[in-house]
Amino acid sequence: MNIEKSSQVPPASGLADPSSTRPGTVQVLPVTGIPEIRHGDDLAAILAPSLRALEVRDGDVLCISTKIVSKSLGLRVDPAERDAAIEAAAVRTVARRRHTRVVTSVVQIPSGPVMAAAGVDSSNAPDGPLLLPEDPDGCALELRDRLVTMLGIRLGVLLTDTSSRIWRVGVGDIALGAAGVASLQDLRGGTDADGRALTVTVRNLADELAAASDLVKGKAGGVPAAIVRGAPGATTDDVPARDLSRTGEDDWFRRPSLESVWVALGLTAAQEPVARMSPEPAAERIERALTVAALPRKDETGRDATARWVPAAPEDASHGRTGIASNPGTSTTAGTGTGVGTSTGTGTGTGTGTSGSGRILVTPAGTGPDAWIAAGALAERIRTALGAEALGAPLPLLTVEIVRPDGQEDSR
Repeated sequence: MNIEKSSQVPPASGLADPSSTRPGTVQVLPVTGIPEIRHGDDLAAILAPSLRALEVRDGDVLCISTKIVSKSLGLRVDPAERDAAIEAAAVRTVARRRHTRVVTSVVQIPSGPVMAAAGVDSSNAPDGPLLLPEDPDGCALELRDRLVTMLGIRLGVLLTDTSSRIWRVGVGDIALGAAGVASLQDLRGGTDADGRALTVTVRNLADELAAASDLVKGKAGGVPAAIVRGAPGATTDDVPARDLSRTGEDDWFRRPSLESVWVALGLTAAQEPVARMSPEPAAERIERALTVAALPRKDETGRDATARWVPAAPEDASHGRTGIASNPGTSTTAGTGTGVGTSTGTGTGTGTGTSGSGRILVTPAGTGPDAWIAAGALAERIRTALGAEALGAPLPLLTVEIVRPDGQEDSR
């Protein structure tokens, strides 16, 4: 299939003439002449003249930035209230990540998608950050009904927004709202070019159309809408964009690896630390693992045990042996409170004795059975927390040992 990116210029320029579409060609036409949208503006009335100029026709799909819908609805928030607005808009928090001094919350929004900062955006919003509509499918349907009545054609409407995608670098537009669009195209039961049966392929057409439209609009172009013309079957069905979100029982990644382990260890949302977006040094990750392990569950009174990291001496580490350096490190206490100390060091138990390896020494608070049980529980929590930190990147060799309260290693 050929794809032509077109603009409103004479055909002699070599670009596609929007008045004609060759078979097998998809055109992306910018909708120009749209003024700055204000609260209370009638979007359908504003868009209609520009759509008529493009000779909009049956089967066309209007892809419109959700931002101008938010502007027309007055969904602005004071910059000082941005964080509170993100929290209020979140159905659930998936993760939090730190970038320099800024912490970004990745949350699920009421309409289904998981988005950074709940989609709250300050770009092209001089009067304050903009919230997303709570029901983008409803907004798309209302706009489509008005435009179909005014223009007399079968038109699809997508509300689009820029989003990053899991395991992909960069951003692209996705469909947040849809009306009159076959957002999902089920290709199962058909065959591929070699005649093999298609058994799992369901095309997300709405996101493909949204991404194509962003080629002629976007944050820097001042063009908030585009027509995608010639996409086969684009308006033969009506599937809401809510159906595109895998955030229900089919959610494969409800929490990332670290957060999943923290939840399993019994941390509350308020106790969870914040990992950085950028790669973190091993010392930072081991420090976080010890802190996480020491936090008591909400129904616990404490474990009565402490843990400290003891780095290996450089000459021992270089030979793959574990030693005790003159600096004993700092201790982390698993007690009754929520505050814990920190440790400095690196490592976890799957490395090969590289620099920074060493030992974590867990000490019971007393000599009775309960104290030893508490120390064993803390040691296992430390191993689990270290294992989670090692999922993203390996850590150097680090052993977890339980020692006697007097500092002598347990000989049992």
